[in-house]
Amino acid sequence: MYISSMRIQNFRCFDDFFIEFNEGLNVLIGSNNAGKTTIIKALEYIFRRTGVKSPTIDDFNKNVDLAVPPEITITVTLRSSKTDTTDDKAIVASWLTKLDTPWEAQLTYKFFLPEQDHKSYHDDYAKTSSTKERWALLEKNLKRYVSKIYGGNIINKIRAESEYLDKIHCESLDALRDVESNMFTGRNTLLKQLLMHFKDKVVAAEPADNGLTKAQIFDQYADLLVKNLIERVNQKEVLKFAEDTGASVGGTPALDGNLDENDVLSVLRLIIKDRTGIEIPIINNGMGYNNLIYISLILSKFKMITSEEYGENAKTFPILLIEEPEAHLHPALQYNFLKFLKEEVKNQTFSRQIFITTHSTHITSAVGLKPIICLEKDESGKIFAKYPDKVFLESNEDQESKKYVERYLDATKSAMLFAKSVILVEGMAELLLLPVLAELIGCDLDKHHVSLVRVDSLTFKHFIKLYGAGVTSERQKYALQKRVACIIDSDPAKLEKRNDSSSGKKRWKECWPFEINQDPENYEYREISGAVKKLLEQKNNCLNVEIFYKKEHGKTFEYDLAWDNYNSKLLFTDEVEIVEVDELKASNWENEDKERAKHASSFLLYAKGRKGELAFELASRIQENKDERLIVPDHIRKALEWVCYKDNQGVGQDGVTARI
Repeated sequence: MYISSMRIQNFRCFDDFFIEFNEGLNVLIGSNNAGKTTIIKALEYIFRRTGVKSPTIDDFNKNVDLAVPPEITITVTLRSSKTDTTDDKAIVASWLTKLDTPWEAQLTYKFFLPEQDHKSYHDDYAKTSSTKERWALLEKNLKRYVSKIYGGNIINKIRAESEYLDKIHCESLDALRDVESNMFTGRNTLLKQLLMHFKDKVVAAEPADNGLTKAQIFDQYADLLVKNLIERVNQKEVLKFAEDTGASVGGTPALDGNLDENDVLSVLRLIIKDRTGIEIPIINNGMGYNNLIYISLILSKFKMITSEEYGENAKTFPILLIEEPEAHLHPALQYNFLKFLKEEVKNQTFSRQIFITTHSTHITSAVGLKPIICLEKDESGKIFAKYPDKVFLESNEDQESKKYVERYLDATKSAMLFAKSVILVEGMAELLLLPVLAELIGCDLDKHHVSLVRVDSLTFKHFIKLYGAGVTSERQKYALQKRVACIIDSDPAKLEKRNDSSSGKKRWKECWPFEINQDPENYEYREISGAVKKLLEQKNNCLNVEIFYKKEHGKTFEYDLAWDNYNSKLLFTDEVEIVEVDELKASNWENEDKERAKHASSFLLYAKGRKGELAFELASRIQENKDERLIVPDHIRKALEWVCYKDNQGVGQDGVTARI
């Protein structure tokens, strides 16, 4: 079984929030204050009851109706899976809400004011006149609030049996964890439990040279140690006053004792041995490595508490909650750690389900799309859960898109899942120059948390499915609602017309914008490429994805930039040779357009083979000569303003840019 969903009502940032979970690994991502920690806390209230403090006044959602005593309600649904055991079914037998396969069971946590106290609350509420007074009234009544966990349909209000709740074990590592103080020595509960459990698992049955087991040898030496200490103590001096006070009348005091294995376990401590054999205390080890060591101890504990040795006390369903596992971890360690967790939870080696919150692109790149759950806020501030994996149908086409996205969702491209807005571009030139051009028109990509992602023009179609473009209406609810701008080259082309003697397949060939309709008898023309046309068709009615390209006289990014800045010294240095191509000479364009085209085509020819290097040089010149006027092409300006919410359709939000 697994936790398949959760509904949270009136708790912190959630007024009424529903989220679905994956069997196994769940990775929660989202901006700050998107509710990631709140989800972890909600799970703790049901599955980790000991040590979790009761809600305070600040845990109630600020939009809650105070006219009636407000309640915090958290409902989780448990669903059957292929790996269910008889113990799983026994746990949920009285919590079932759906008997058909897959069966479902529910647990509901409620924090509420008992009914007998409602009248006094209403009487006091009638005397209040401001919101501040009403919140003060709620705080005054908190001491009367109680928390209960119900099993099954909440209408029946049947308390969940504690003996079955205890079969579900939950461990939580918060973002500000102090792991070092929790694992240094055997005096710590966790380490001591593990040492006691795994003691003698290997050598207990191995006889020593004299025929005794290791445990028997320990007992022999323990007796000798105790005897040695007793003989070394001057008991007469220590206990001399017992006789003087008359206490010895009841018997003469003496020293005795025994040394138990558990006493020795308490003095054992963790150390680190480097490759040269040098030993250092674990407190001198790096915080990141100590975090990993501590998590490994937790996983060992899961193995221990689910073992048959515990009999009826064994746990059945271990859950691990980790906030920001990237804390203190090198990116490579983040990636490897999450790959390990993904594989282990798949095999159910130690934990049945893991929940992780993160801001790390290295972690999301390690797990693929399926475990990822994105928390997004709409314009009103309401939070929704989005599921990138679920936008893809089971069809071959969608699965191919999913595989492509997962293959390229590395630590850099996965930044598009975290950003407020996304710009997809074709080449390195756009990647280097767009942030500089954005500054020229007052669009700070950093401030507005815009992720700038380079992909091939033919693969735009795969990525925009994540945001709802080309997705069926039933799957729209799973798509991310970020604004996505696809800045793509027009790439006009021509196709030679066939005649009766022609043979073989004809292909579209790239051409200059000024060639369009120049020779209609021999060629067909198109002003935009097939890739642009298909993107426009795929976008259809998707409101948060827009396709930006130069609709007239457009070709490539370099050509379009030079067209609008054909007399700019920033672009046209002495190295750029101005030439007039033959096709332009035959064009019937107006003189000014022909002049622009001559410079634009010359700049494109100059850039050929060195677009990235040229873009870097141009970006430096623009930043060093800010007084020099440069025009941002209209379609690029509109794209930048749109993703930064400067198009009069929204207000920009602060954040951090990811440039990929």
